[in-house]
Amino acid sequence: MKKAVHVIFLLIVCVFFVNNQAKSQYVKEKKTTRILFIFDASNSMNGKWESDKKITIARRLLSELVDSLEKIEGTQLALRVYGHQFKVPPQVCTDSKLEVPFAWNNAPKIREKLNEIEPKGTTPIAYSLELSGNDFPPCKNCKNVIVLITDGIEACEGDPCAIALMLQRKGISLKPYVIGIGLDIETKKAFECVGKIL
Repeated sequence: MKKAVHVIFLLIVCVFFVNNQAKSQYVKEKKTTRILFIFDASNSMNGKWESDKKITIARRLLSELVDSLEKIEGTQLALRVYGHQFKVPPQVCTDSKLEVPFAWNNAPKIREKLNEIEPKGTTPIAYSLELSGNDFPPCKNCKNVIVLITDGIEACEGDPCAIALMLQRKGISLKPYVIGIGLDIETKKAFECVGKIL
């Protein structure tokens, strides 16, 4: 879990930098940083990585991130999950849902939802990224970031690279962050066009 702690540190520093920069340049304006977590609850998350189940490691990692980020002023969090509503087979490529929308002080809801989720379905990453563009309510003074936590690549013939570019054009992060749970080298390369691999 040392890597997880390192990831948490990087994200917190990133958020602090954005907020402090905003305060110094726009003293009268309060800038909000909004972080959307896209969480993989596909069937493959039942597999093992290192000494535990992937889903257990992912839950723990995201819970630690939420615990740390909720303490930072001007930060809102949200949670989208995919692969948790329909078992495979069959492959339901629309299995993606915004479980906890953006709001202030909603970290307890995110932690509660994480404990309820059971991995069972497929991996519609491109579809989830596409829907995520609508998860951010209109805001002129917000920094929007996506953090994708996954253990595998697209399974529904979508194009995550094209969707990531579309999100960039909408001002939703320069590139999403991708936290890989047990990804091999080739899979990591496939995600390079989507976002920064942590």
